[in-house]
Amino acid sequence: MLEAEGVLDEIENWQLVGEAYYSRRQLYALEWGGDAAAGAGGGSGAAFNLAYMRVFPAPAGGPVAALRDDTKLVLYVGAAARPDIQLYSAAGGPLGRVLWEPRARVAAAGWTSGEQLLVLDDAAQVHLFSVRGERLPQRFSLGAEAEEAGVEAAAIFRDGLAVLTPSGRLWCVPDISEPRLQRFPDPAPGLAAGGGAGSGVHCMTVLPPSVSSSGALEVIVAVEDTVKVVDANEALPTSVFEGPILRLAASPCGKFVAGYGQDSTIHIWTADLAEVVTWVGLAETELDLVDSLGADALPDTLPDQLVWCGSDAVLLFWEGLGGLMVTTDGSWRWWDIGGGGAAGFAAEVDGLRIISADRHLLLRRVPPLAARVLEIGSTSPGALLYDARRLFDAQDARATGELLDLVRSGQLAGAVDDCLTAAAAELDPLKQAALIKAAAYGKAFQALEPGGGGGGGAAGDGSSGNTAAGGPTVFCGIACDRRRRTREVARRLRVLNALREPAVGMPLTMAQLQAEGLPAVISRLVGRRHYLLATRICQSLGLSTEQVLVRWACDKISAAAATLPDEQLLEALQAKLAGQWGVKYAAVAAHAAAQGRQGLAALLLDHERCAAEQVPLLLELGEDERALDKAVESGDSDLVFRVVHAMWRRLERATAAAAAVGGSTRPGSVASASQDRFWQAVARKPAALAFFAKYYRQQDPQLLLELYEAMGQQEAAAELHLQAALELAAGGSGSGSGGETAVQRELARAKDAYTRATDTHQGRDHRWEAASVQALAKLREQQLELQSSTRREGFVGLSVADTIRQCLRLGLKDQAQKLARDFKASRESLVLLTAQCLAAQHDWPALQHMAGRQDRKSGLGMDQFIAAARAHGAPPEVLRWFIDRLTGPDALQRKAQHYAELGMHTQARLLMEQAEAQQGAAGTAAGMLGSLRGTLGGTLGSLASRMQKGVE
Repeated sequence: MLEAEGVLDEIENWQLVGEAYYSRRQLYALEWGGDAAAGAGGGSGAAFNLAYMRVFPAPAGGPVAALRDDTKLVLYVGAAARPDIQLYSAAGGPLGRVLWEPRARVAAAGWTSGEQLLVLDDAAQVHLFSVRGERLPQRFSLGAEAEEAGVEAAAIFRDGLAVLTPSGRLWCVPDISEPRLQRFPDPAPGLAAGGGAGSGVHCMTVLPPSVSSSGALEVIVAVEDTVKVVDANEALPTSVFEGPILRLAASPCGKFVAGYGQDSTIHIWTADLAEVVTWVGLAETELDLVDSLGADALPDTLPDQLVWCGSDAVLLFWEGLGGLMVTTDGSWRWWDIGGGGAAGFAAEVDGLRIISADRHLLLRRVPPLAARVLEIGSTSPGALLYDARRLFDAQDARATGELLDLVRSGQLAGAVDDCLTAAAAELDPLKQAALIKAAAYGKAFQALEPGGGGGGGAAGDGSSGNTAAGGPTVFCGIACDRRRRTREVARRLRVLNALREPAVGMPLTMAQLQAEGLPAVISRLVGRRHYLLATRICQSLGLSTEQVLVRWACDKISAAAATLPDEQLLEALQAKLAGQWGVKYAAVAAHAAAQGRQGLAALLLDHERCAAEQVPLLLELGEDERALDKAVESGDSDLVFRVVHAMWRRLERATAAAAAVGGSTRPGSVASASQDRFWQAVARKPAALAFFAKYYRQQDPQLLLELYEAMGQQEAAAELHLQAALELAAGGSGSGSGGETAVQRELARAKDAYTRATDTHQGRDHRWEAASVQALAKLREQQLELQSSTRREGFVGLSVADTIRQCLRLGLKDQAQKLARDFKASRESLVLLTAQCLAAQHDWPALQHMAGRQDRKSGLGMDQFIAAARAHGAPPEVLRWFIDRLTGPDALQRKAQHYAELGMHTQARLLMEQAEAQQGAAGTAAGMLGSLRGTLGGTLGSLASRMQKGVE
């Protein structure tokens, strides 16, 4: 269908392996910058000789770490013999240098997901370096046992590492961000304990927690003629007995494990090693070796490396010969890799990056959809649309015919998706543009397709679901609706092309970008100081630029000269940060403080909008009063309390330090000037004082009391004393003589404080509070005397009225009268309490006698006696006795009301008739009868209604 010259460019080569195409594309021509290459094993310095070096490339288009292989002799001419680690981008550009200490040898190295270089030395020490070669503070050891035994083998993955010692111990760190050393079960305990040299393990590989089926770190080890899976709990044997296995490698997806046996057989198993996916004998590949590489014989040595090419094939590399690819379906092919020399490899999710002395290659399986679109002679819908666009650009009329064929067959929408998917997988910008143009060409005519262009792509098109037109889908790892697919794919491709530029050197594919995630890629760019590119990518894709700006500001502070004034540096920072929403000035200020620029940190914090980020750093800088002001302004109660608490704890430490050198020994003393400043700072903020009081009221009331007295707040001090007295009384501390003494002492102090508040407070009179507290103390004293004289408990804690009522109930009439006189209770109150006590005792004759006598001598009416009798269940005849003795101008109405409430409706009606006769006024009677009707209800209510009508 297509001519060959339009399909494959000069730096990409497709080869058919089994039923799938594999491409080998040159990413960069490596020059390995300057003097670093000259001293790194080349002697004369013109070439970067990997034969004398150890190379550690990072996955996901990451950097390359290289150092001299100290097991090989190298002739140096004028170069330093220091074994430093050189850091390069994937394009060979220098990034930095690790000044390695020569005391320990590098046992293994690798890269973390955050693009940090992890180095393990032979003394079991783990070091971390940034991509620019700066030593990071995180450094740890694998333990004394590992330090003593040394390192036999190590496997470093993007999250952690696993280390095997010669004594057979397996030590692992599953997560390097939180390095917790774990000892896994010994993989070969019998062999390691047998006294032989080494651990008895032939080789090992790891399944990281992110891809293992168990979600935990698994170490796969080859022991004797079998393979074991070791996790944190046990070493599990497997059904593999094709060993000894001398090379092992786990696929990036975690679904397969490949091994190379002593019998020159390549095995591929499932990850649990329960099933054989395929196996190929090296002898079977001899004919292809001769045809592809022209070699005379198969290699008789172990492969130098066994690595995965994506998760579809595994590559075995022999230095000086080439690489043998074996796919999971059992196909194989020999490739010329490394140009006959050494090479380094980085396994990717969709391929394999190969680094030789002068080239950087990407070997990967061509995505099936891309192969169907670009394959010579293909007649798939995507290929036809691609061809139609090419003809359209050439102004060939056949373009319309091919396009209409796709429309009539209903395959146009699928062809558009196929071209977009092929463009996303493509690395050549020109071919990307051609495929996107083809997709746009077909999209313009989708409305002509039956069904409005809602068809889907071909099977296996890489789309996560083609829903109805306009519906949200995940297409090539991009969440967007169908109408925006072309634009979003084009944006991602522009980002990938910018990342692959040699000046950046981050050759990511769309699949790798999807696996990494855009935030991680932005972080890596910032780590390499590509701030402008990172900012433009964020703006293009609608991401926040906060991370980029903060990292730029921190790096600028680190690079600034120490003599540069803080104000000038702040002005330079604000030129970029001002007006940028969401920038965390607190993070920049924290970095400035760590660099010793406390003044700059304080200036930066003035621009921080989030008080929760601002206040803690102000406390660290010693700006306590500013921190308190910001916390109170924020209205965050937790933040205010945090500041006040931190201020007081700092004051306590200072006071304790002063006491240690002969100062005051009381941590809560307010004598020093620093403590006075604390009281003043807290006192001028009512919210801060309230939180301080709330906390220390429970924790240290004496301290709070000192605060109130130092501030002259006698009223608050009195309330604190009164609360302490009430708490002592409520807690039962006042039951004994000692406890009551404490209660009385606190009450006396409260009374004195109220008195002082009256004397010192302007315009405030607290004499009533002082008298009330004194009365409370006196009441408790008399209650204790009553308990002592009557030998009955229950007086203490009662009110004055309840205490009098209790005395009357016990027949202590004199004591009740004394209490009434001492606490100025009125005669009416005493009589009423007496009546209630008699009613509660059901002493109706005494109550009647008292009512007959008291009704004439005091202002207490008969209604109060009736209420007391009713409240305690007096019989009807007793209540009638009281009701009949009601007097006054409206006595008849009141009697009728009481009888109605008691259910004596006949008496109530008769009394109302009498009241009517006495009143003589129809309007008044009508109103009273209406009121009675509402009270009586039912039949008697109807009677009252008729009476009312008769009156009217």
